[in-house]
Amino acid sequence: MKRLVTVLCGVLVFGLVAQSRATIIFSDNFNTENGGIGQLNYNAFANWSASNGTVDLIGSPGFFDFFPGNGLYVDLDGSTFQAGTFTSIGIPVTPGNYMLSFLLAGSQRGDVNTVQVNVSGGLASSSYTLASNVPLTLETMSFTVLAPTTITLSFQNEGISNNIGLVLDNVSLNRVSTPVPDSGSTIVFLGIAIIGLGLIARKFTRLA
Repeated sequence: MKRLVTVLCGVLVFGLVAQSRATIIFSDNFNTENGGIGQLNYNAFANWSASNGTVDLIGSPGFFDFFPGNGLYVDLDGSTFQAGTFTSIGIPVTPGNYMLSFLLAGSQRGDVNTVQVNVSGGLASSSYTLASNVPLTLETMSFTVLAPTTITLSFQNEGISNNIGLVLDNVSLNRVSTPVPDSGSTIVFLGIAIIGLGLIARKFTRLA
């Protein structure tokens, strides 16, 4: 009986703890784009589109490879003197807490740039200003979704467009937890576990 009690308690704890597990919802490192070859004013991304301007796909050997060994990445100010708004495909999300992470670097070409990052629906927004020599650096943004919806992520290089922008790589959206269950749900769950323990105890009492 002691073993069965331990198992049921374990199931109860697992059910409560599992709610805080992180889940990858969306991830892209751009390495498979264009057959792994960089291209200026590229707009055939699998999961993104550039509007109102352009972005460059860079980083292949010999093609603006500022960070060797990191594969392909995106220069957020393309080569048309008009930085594009770099927007993801629609991403379905359910209620919970989320973290958007990405690598952002300076242009590596002698100027300072600012990028505005937005999660659609007003869920999150932040601005990043980096000097030219800043290496690829992990940035994070947290937000909460209250109801099922579909969101997009966008990156917009701001200021004077001179074909030199911040560098973006390894974008990832993770659900870091689901909403904490309300007290009613928790009581029901605990009640079921207690009833189960009671039935087991009763069975063993009869057998004794």
